[in-house]
Amino acid sequence: MAPKSSSTSKKKSSSTKDDGEVKEKPVKIPDLFIVRPQGETQAAVTHNKNIYKVGLHPKILEALGLNNNEFVSVYREGDRGVGGTVCAIPEAVEDPDLVDINVVTVSAGLKDAGALLFGDRVKVERYKTKMDMASLVSVRINTPNSPEQAVIDATTTDLKKLAMVSPGLSMEVKIESGEYVNVTVTDVGDTDLGSLSLEQSELKNHVSYWSPLFLLEDTQVVVSTRNCWELPKTTTYKSIGGLDQHIVELKSTIELPLHHPSLFSRFGISPPRGVLLHGPPGTGKTMLLRAVAQESNAHVLTINGPSIVSKYLGETESSLRAIFEEARKYQPAIVFIDEIDALVPRRDGDESGQAESRVVATLLTLMDGMSQSASAKIVVVGSTNRPNAIDPALRRAGRFDREVEIGIPNAEARLSILSIQMADMPHNMSEEDIQYISSITHGYVGADLSALCREGVMNAINRGLEEHGSALNAVNSGLEVTMPDLERALLDVRPSAMREIFLEKPSTTWSDIGGQSGVKEKLKQMVEWPLTKADTMKNLGITPPRGVLLYGPPGCSKTLIAKALANESGLNFLSVKGPELFNKYVGESERAVREIFRKARAAAPSIIFFDEIDALSTARGHSEAGAGGERVLTSLLTEMDGIESLNGVMVLAATNRPDVIDSALMRPGRLSRLLYVGPPDEHARQQILKIRTKNMCLGSEVDLEEIAKTTEGMTGAEIVALCEEAGLYAMSQDEDAKEVTKKDFDHVLKGARRGVTEEMLKYFVDWAEGNSPA
Repeated sequence: MAPKSSSTSKKKSSSTKDDGEVKEKPVKIPDLFIVRPQGETQAAVTHNKNIYKVGLHPKILEALGLNNNEFVSVYREGDRGVGGTVCAIPEAVEDPDLVDINVVTVSAGLKDAGALLFGDRVKVERYKTKMDMASLVSVRINTPNSPEQAVIDATTTDLKKLAMVSPGLSMEVKIESGEYVNVTVTDVGDTDLGSLSLEQSELKNHVSYWSPLFLLEDTQVVVSTRNCWELPKTTTYKSIGGLDQHIVELKSTIELPLHHPSLFSRFGISPPRGVLLHGPPGTGKTMLLRAVAQESNAHVLTINGPSIVSKYLGETESSLRAIFEEARKYQPAIVFIDEIDALVPRRDGDESGQAESRVVATLLTLMDGMSQSASAKIVVVGSTNRPNAIDPALRRAGRFDREVEIGIPNAEARLSILSIQMADMPHNMSEEDIQYISSITHGYVGADLSALCREGVMNAINRGLEEHGSALNAVNSGLEVTMPDLERALLDVRPSAMREIFLEKPSTTWSDIGGQSGVKEKLKQMVEWPLTKADTMKNLGITPPRGVLLYGPPGCSKTLIAKALANESGLNFLSVKGPELFNKYVGESERAVREIFRKARAAAPSIIFFDEIDALSTARGHSEAGAGGERVLTSLLTEMDGIESLNGVMVLAATNRPDVIDSALMRPGRLSRLLYVGPPDEHARQQILKIRTKNMCLGSEVDLEEIAKTTEGMTGAEIVALCEEAGLYAMSQDEDAKEVTKKDFDHVLKGARRGVTEEMLKYFVDWAEGNSPA
């Protein structure tokens, strides 16, 4: 026993001082601190002088070697931050166990200036730059129609009470009339920071942080006419466009359970605990949640898809439990799971293994446990663009109670988004110009419109550099974004839903097609009326046609008409080549059909063009492709007029063998409009000749009217080939020929081939009479 006693005594002595006191273990400084609001004790004194107050645990202050009122900076990883004066958290001084050692408390002013959210993980370190004295402060008045001088006087009085100030500080000042006015500090100091470039030495001390701190001398206030400093952008409901209805829905679903759970318990029910946001990428799901978190002052815990997944058994589930435990500790709290389909896939799917099944089971248990406590102020928000890929057990009441679809914005929502994007952007565009851009950006989501504005700014900057030689001169010249800048940007920025199926937009216009005026007019009506005369069609109870079949002999401009329609309509255009849909693996061909229609719906309004559709839709029982071809046809029929409506999508098909197409495809509701595209008449042939010879050097004796008369029975393609042959014959006679003469045309006309016969025309007439759409 003696050795054991000796060992114990030795161990005890190593952990004690000579006088018997127990040594305290050194504090491990956390890599990241959790942002929390200041408690009532500290918040009571956090006003005016202490508006930039940062609170740390006393042990952390000691470990970092910081003194009270020393300047520190608080910043997110990889981001610029905000500065303030540090002190010990009063609650932690009274009882160190009340406050976690990895918590940093921030005042409301500092939180707003740094665009921080409660729950953010931030670094805290000693402020590294020299504090400058500021005698001049520029502010922007956020409340319009307020008397400017009264605002300046009130702001000057309030600023004199501050020990420091920084760009980004928002203040509410009371003017003589008793009205409260919001002002934001844009510039501080005797130099206009916004006019300086990053290369200039005056800015070297200011580029490390969102808001460099300045001490105040005799303060003079001026009103800024523009944002001179790059202020942090706090996401609020006002900064989100086109989602007003979703905001109202989320307020009732998230804010009420967070702040007033007793309202639900009074009625004997538990509040909703989960919301699933789903919709295409870029529609604003994550941005919407950040706005909810900002407006509700909730503690936000973010899980980015598989970011918590570990290769070690049980660690993923442990991380998930730790996140929910933190949410319980810091209520009200929001647990946001971005790309939730990657974390909890369907357990009956091929991609799900044992690890994924355990994560699903853990999340189900945690959400059930959370819903059992009626007083808990916790809401779980999931975000995905593949709602059907997550496990169905999560989508029942009590877990994800509400499912909010955030779809592709319509023209009105796009106008709202563009207006917000361009509010702080110098431009010379009228409201009508912005409305026009919103009306032609079909299928663009919020992220696409943001990229469009950014590309427009880049075009304006490049134009300014060309005109003025330097960025500084361009800025000082009052450079603005113009309509042509945005129109050029439209060529580079495509809708997100269309990027994976990028098609070069055809350059063909209606003027490039000779004749076929009746077909052109009907197609224009079918495409334009649902967009421009939607109210009239609704009042008359008319459903826009979903499908059009162009049929006629080969070479009569069917494909050319489709190209012109794609270019002139401005709609998103998907061209489908029949053979690319066929796959030797069972089910893959049908999946390809479904994907085409899914993308078209996502990018609506859009047009799907099937060239030579007879290859895909041969009548069942007669298809050379066998069962595979019949399955593709069945998928095509279902997509065009099935349970899922085809809103905003028009199907355009072309064929020269209409008799082999399955009759089910040509019934009303599918390819309901049949347009015959026949050989051109004499007037149309003359138009085609003029269009084709526009860039040819013709001899004075060439009579296009005469040639049009002699080309009776020829198709448009054959007339185009005739002109090319005449040019080649002219070169064969003289390699340095200056023009194409009548003799050249006469020679090629002798051997001209006419592919359309009387029997062929009779075939189309007979088919049309037996299959009239009327």
